[in-house]
Amino acid sequence: MQMKTPPDRAGITFEVGAQLEARDRLKNWYAATIEKIDFDKERVLIHFRRWSRRHNEWFHWNSPYLRPLERISLRRQGQNPPHSQPRFVSGTRVLACWTDCRFYPAKILRVNKDGETHSYTVRFFDGVVRTVKPTGVKPIQKV
Repeated sequence: MQMKTPPDRAGITFEVGAQLEARDRLKNWYAATIEKIDFDKERVLIHFRRWSRRHNEWFHWNSPYLRPLERISLRRQGQNPPHSQPRFVSGTRVLACWTDCRFYPAKILRVNKDGETHSYTVRFFDGVVRTVKPTGVKPIQKV
């Protein structure tokens, strides 16, 4: 019997302890760690960091709900990518990332401090309220 090997996915290392991002059932992306690899069933057990292990979830290793960790590691080393600079304040009109990964007009309701990182609670112009990462918010370009 031949052992199956995980796919070659840019930015994702399929080994126990490897870091990546995974999408939970509520469609939010979180930093996560690979806890176990099931080579038979071609899947990985994902632990969402900062969450209890009872929220661990199995994902097929080709799942679109797994992706490389965003540039968080770069930010920790002080190499701030330019788009992580603007810190918006509540009341600011911005473009915010929706679940389809497109940006739509929104207004910042609140800036949330999550330890050394932060997120924004925004209200889209259709009234929907979501919390997005700093990378999911950008200024509205004045034309």
